[in-house]
Amino acid sequence: MAKIGVFWVIDGEKIDGYREPLESGEDYGDTIQPTFDHFSYWEKLIARYPKLRPFEYDDIPRGRVVYNKKEKRFLILSSKEVLENRNLIKAISQFFEILGTPKLVWDEHYEIRECP
Repeated sequence: MAKIGVFWVIDGEKIDGYREPLESGEDYGDTIQPTFDHFSYWEKLIARYPKLRPFEYDDIPRGRVVYNKKEKRFLILSSKEVLENRNLIKAISQFFEILGTPKLVWDEHYEIRECP
């Protein structure tokens, strides 16, 4: 079953982060959002990837997956760099078990100064 959550792009190709069942999410307007954000989950991620410890949570390419109740589809919110990479979109869809085509939404919030 498809999930919502937050993700990071590790080493330019691997997707990792927090995911939870849609039913566990929080209603926010027309969307269902994950209960964790990037800042809250960062310590758990760097425990798995110690090489990321020198970085801040927003120094690594990242994004989130939410569900739009009105459109009845999943949205991937991220930077242009991530959204324009078909391999990453496929990996994100697999990580969150999204069936069908998610809507890709650019969000300036996820743009970073430079990729480590």
